Amino acid sequence: MKRIGHVALIISLAITLLSGCETTRSITGSVSSSVDQELFAQVPAEERAGVEKAESDLQIAEEKAQLAAMKQQLSSLQKEYAEYAKDVADEYRKEAEVGVDIAKWEAIDKSDLGNKNKNTDAIADLKAKRLKIEANRVKIEAKRDNFERQIKDLSEQIGEQETKIMNLETEAK
Repeated sequence: MKRIGHVALIISLAITLLSGCETTRSITGSVSSSVDQELFAQVPAEERAGVEKAESDLQIAEEKAQLAAMKQQLSSLQKEYAEYAKDVADEYRKEAEVGVDIAKWEAIDKSDLGNKNKNTDAIADLKAKRLKIEANRVKIEAKRDNFERQIKDLSEQIGEQETKIMNLETEAK
């Protein structure tokens, strides 16, 4: 179930980023195509100040749209990370529950109560069960840790993007 969710998340993020880029291209393309470039080339340089400002504003808007997409992706990664963190906690709880049962069966066995063979079998079964739970927890922790790294990397990229936008806005003023 988690694998399918992980794959779906990656596919949806890729589609989001690609469609965002395509949308930006189509906006830029439609704005550029509505102006006769040959006529615009004849406009004197001193009359182009408004155009340069508008192009700068467009670039800032595109960078902000990219930043918003990155933040949306970060939110999705954080949600998935939280789900894995909860799964890890659940596995620890299961391990602890089995540990209690093992301790009880061992106490019964040490007290020479019940059937010795049944006690030994129950303890062995519970220890095997605990090992399976531990193995599953380790796998979940690895997935959680991968999301943690992705979150860290994306957070750094977001910081760089925010700095880039601030610099563009400063230059535009």
